[in-house]
Amino acid sequence: MSITFSENHESSLVAFESGESLASLRDPRGEALKWVYSLGAIPTSHVVVVGLGSGFHIAALADVDPGLKISVVESRESLIPVFRSQFPELQDRVEIIVIQNVQDIYKGEFFQEILDNRSYVLSFKECWGQNVQFFSEVFAGLTGRSVESVKYHFEEFSINMKALYLEQNKLLSIKDVIPVVEASVVPENKKQIFRILGELVK
Repeated sequence: MSITFSENHESSLVAFESGESLASLRDPRGEALKWVYSLGAIPTSHVVVVGLGSGFHIAALADVDPGLKISVVESRESLIPVFRSQFPELQDRVEIIVIQNVQDIYKGEFFQEILDNRSYVLSFKECWGQNVQFFSEVFAGLTGRSVESVKYHFEEFSINMKALYLEQNKLLSIKDVIPVVEASVVPENKKQIFRILGELVK
């Protein structure tokens, strides 16, 4: 999948992947601001955005909340130099993590930092281009809604994920994992935590 860039009428560079724009060609800044305002108040000081694309949504996020620390997860490395040159003021504010495989999320310290900081995970699907399936899996992993990320969390509780088969490509909810908890050999007080959560989301 080839990445190219085109200059719009505002002299801004918009990325294209196999001919598909990764932001609005006519008004990328307006599209980005609309997305940021649709988020409402950001509940944390650190956000993780799935997808860099043309980067206008990242710039808008940084403009609207100057105190926000921003991390971006991306697989297309060729997007990064253009983003850095187009938004040089964000050099120290935006960290870009490059992954080629969903399993890479769980390597290194990045995933643990997200857990420790209770980071807010966001998606800007307009910049996903040809990678919708991949970025959907990344989003599910980062938000604890994939089988792999649930396994990661359940290790702390000594809960055996083999107690129930779960579909690999499904976004999981608390309702999906309660049977796994109930079938595992763990203390009742730990099971009760999940039962209460299950009741709260009814």
